[in-house]
Amino acid sequence: MKLKKTLLIIARVAIFGALAIILYMIPGLQFPIFPGLPFLKIHFDEIPVLFASLAYGPFTGTLIIILKGLFKLIQDVGETGGIGVLADVIYGLSFILPAAFIYKYHKNFKMGLVAIFSGMAVNLFVSSFLGYFIIYPLYGFYFNPNAKSYVEAMETVLSLFVAADSSISSWYDPKIFFEFLLPFNLIKDAVIVVVTILVYKPLSLLIKRSENK
Repeated sequence: MKLKKTLLIIARVAIFGALAIILYMIPGLQFPIFPGLPFLKIHFDEIPVLFASLAYGPFTGTLIIILKGLFKLIQDVGETGGIGVLADVIYGLSFILPAAFIYKYHKNFKMGLVAIFSGMAVNLFVSSFLGYFIIYPLYGFYFNPNAKSYVEAMETVLSLFVAADSSISSWYDPKIFFEFLLPFNLIKDAVIVVVTILVYKPLSLLIKRSENK
């Protein structure tokens, strides 16, 4: 019985991990929403992760995020030194863990909505503030190896935001947060939530029938 359960978890991680990777690879399913800020991209590979986390629990969701991250690392090492994968893993876990833990113990439609929107709220906080204070400084150090301080690293990233909005005066300008980071994460999370809500019930019933057979 224990072996059967282990094999079932492996199968679920493989299926939903592969689906997430496919969605990540399809041209056109990753696109920036702010001109001049190509690194703020909407992508849909988090939808199968959230679905699997709600359906099978936080452990399965975490394994899928790790699998997806390992695949992305192959491409990301050359582009961002792995910083993009680090951000993706942290942001993904901040979304699926609160949602999956709540829904695991209260499996009904009302609590499903509470779980999803709780995950979304935590993710908005983590992704916006962590991105602002940690992830983007890391990008600054990576793309400007000569930067010797946090401020110098941030000046490198600041130039991208200034190109998108010339009225931004410094890295501490709140416009960066309220005009770009928070709206971007809100739009991205809203897309993931809406699609997951729409497909969860019919898809979960289909999967349950398939697994029972």
